[in-house]
Amino acid sequence: MAAPRARVQAIRLTDAAAERIKFVMANAEQPIVGVRVGVKNGGCAGMAYTMEYAERIEGADEVVEDKGVCVLIDPKAVLFLIGTEMDYK
Repeated sequence: MAAPRARVQAIRLTDAAAERIKFVMANAEQPIVGVRVGVKNGGCAGMAYTMEYAERIEGADEVVEDKGVCVLIDPKAVLFLIGTEMDYK
């Protein structure tokens, strides 16, 4: 019997993105577990990214823990974000 394959992380974070998320979490007015990213209709390509504070993990969220931070992905957005690298400049 073959060993189960390791699950691939939906998105990757650069060091700069992780540091910015840590800063955002430390300065949020309410306690948060991380940030939630998603997509919505709009923008010139038909889709626009969204990002908001995540006060809790919702049942269907894709949870990405990387470089000491938690990024939650709206389940409707996972297919659009697979392989994405999040950066901050």
